[in-house]
Amino acid sequence: MRLTLRNTTSSRTHGLSSAGMAKTVAAFTVVLSVPIAGLAMTTPAVAAGDEMQSSANDPIVVRALGDSITAAYGHFGNGKRMKITDLIPCGTISYPNLNDRCSSNTPLGPGDTGPVTFLPDFGLGNGVAWPAQVVKQLGYRNADVDYANRAVTGADPKDLLPADPAEESGQLHDLLTQTINDNPDLTLMTIGANPLLGDFLAGAGTKCLVKKRDRKFRQCSRDLIASENVKSRVKWIISSLLRADNNHVVMSQYPTVLPSTAVGPPERILKVLDMVNRRVKSAAQAQDEWKTRVFVSRPPLFPYGLAPGKVSCPGQPEVGLVDGVSVQSKITQDRFKNSDKYKFCKGPKRWIISSDLGVHPTKAGHRQLASSATALIERKLIRRGRL
Repeated sequence: MRLTLRNTTSSRTHGLSSAGMAKTVAAFTVVLSVPIAGLAMTTPAVAAGDEMQSSANDPIVVRALGDSITAAYGHFGNGKRMKITDLIPCGTISYPNLNDRCSSNTPLGPGDTGPVTFLPDFGLGNGVAWPAQVVKQLGYRNADVDYANRAVTGADPKDLLPADPAEESGQLHDLLTQTINDNPDLTLMTIGANPLLGDFLAGAGTKCLVKKRDRKFRQCSRDLIASENVKSRVKWIISSLLRADNNHVVMSQYPTVLPSTAVGPPERILKVLDMVNRRVKSAAQAQDEWKTRVFVSRPPLFPYGLAPGKVSCPGQPEVGLVDGVSVQSKITQDRFKNSDKYKFCKGPKRWIISSDLGVHPTKAGHRQLASSATALIERKLIRRGRL
């Protein structure tokens, strides 16, 4: 889902915007739904059009598609997490040149250019991204699954649509076509948050977040989200994937992240995420095959550690009731721990990385998405003989 900042004076971007932006904020906006130059890899990469070899013994074909949440931005192909110093060189990419760098399914690192390039095993071996963890949680060995994670950091729904220069769409349409042609048994996906969440962090959406009245905040946010036609575009993508006769599509909703650079009351970021997640789910529900071939997984709450809530902060009764012990990034937790405005319940767990200023999941965070999806797959597909 790498967050992207749209430049209202020029074409759509998926990277750093004008030079006038502070470097850290600009770099952050290229990161959500958003690896290291010269990163040594022990195996050669495969171009986007190449296929992973599978044997006759492979019982299940699993594909993944979407944005940086599915690609596991912030982790390199060897599974290591990026550093804060990697943030800016990981982010200088714009339409139509997305190439998935700085993600767990590619060998490309900070500053690397060129076409989308994937690892030979598409990141299954490093086990970071939630689709790779789903495969592990379902009990499949690497040799037992034909797996390809073709998610691309920075992708938004338009990128998977047919090419149309006027709409700046279609730069990743071939990846959708390849996935359909593979006739997978299962496709795992996050798509729909870009470029909206970038807008709310460092673009037009910030004006919504700082509105004095909640009514005006909600209306401003709804109008901005509606401008991206999330439901209709995601609906088209799902319908296309269902052209593969064997396919079952499991969408994951987005986790409740609280970026360290967010403006306005924190609960408004939570509301914006809910608005986006609702539109993603409504696109799935609009399919005739809803609940037979199309499903939506909801990750557990990633608590902010803030009010309102129903949980007492362990060992800190003075904090009062909050949404839970925070699992946000260290950089976000440090911001609220030192705030005089909020009572905050700090926690030892980190489900969000700090090196992108608090946006994308850690490997442990991806495990939460995977566990929700795995439980759904076992309940709705495997036990009912659909998979």
